[in-house]
Amino acid sequence: MVNDKTEIRILDIALHVDPNKLRSQLLEEVTLMEDHDTDILLGYGLCGRALEGVVSNRSTLIMPKVDDCVCALLGSRERRRELLKKDAGCYFLEQHWLDTGLNIFTEIMKGLERIPPDKKDRILKLTLKNYHTLVLLDSGDLSPESESVCRGYAEQYDMDLIRVKTDHGLLARLIKGPWKEEEFLVLPPGTPVTFF
Repeated sequence: MVNDKTEIRILDIALHVDPNKLRSQLLEEVTLMEDHDTDILLGYGLCGRALEGVVSNRSTLIMPKVDDCVCALLGSRERRRELLKKDAGCYFLEQHWLDTGLNIFTEIMKGLERIPPDKKDRILKLTLKNYHTLVLLDSGDLSPESESVCRGYAEQYDMDLIRVKTDHGLLARLIKGPWKEEEFLVLPPGTPVTFF
């Protein structure tokens, strides 16, 4: 549970590009923070299996049972499953991810600088062919600029654009507790994160 003495560390989102680097950085941070009778809250899901093997030898690790940050921002794995049941071709995007360039649209463009524009567009459309809907996760502070960028992506790549309100309840419960078994992994010292 978070209190006045709680230390919060935020890692660079770019670490998600390489799960091994993210795991290594998390292990380093856990080692720096761990102490007997201390809980370490990990605001992550499995993140491309990057958290598998993360362990603390002296602290209890607590993390939500979610696949990734999309589930965490939606409040549960089930909520994402419901959205995907309606449309399996959803690509989820949150406005802060636009600022980092860590999204499918900017990632695809890397390395395509020398390709003629007409071919580049065709390659992009082929890459995105399984995505029909751009789901813009809205935390209530969505900027008009971010919405405009997403609308532009949706139009350019023939995708529907929908806004879905986020649900920070799961993240609030991570911070405040209690940590119910169906929602959280509570790992005693020496127990590594495993695939769930």
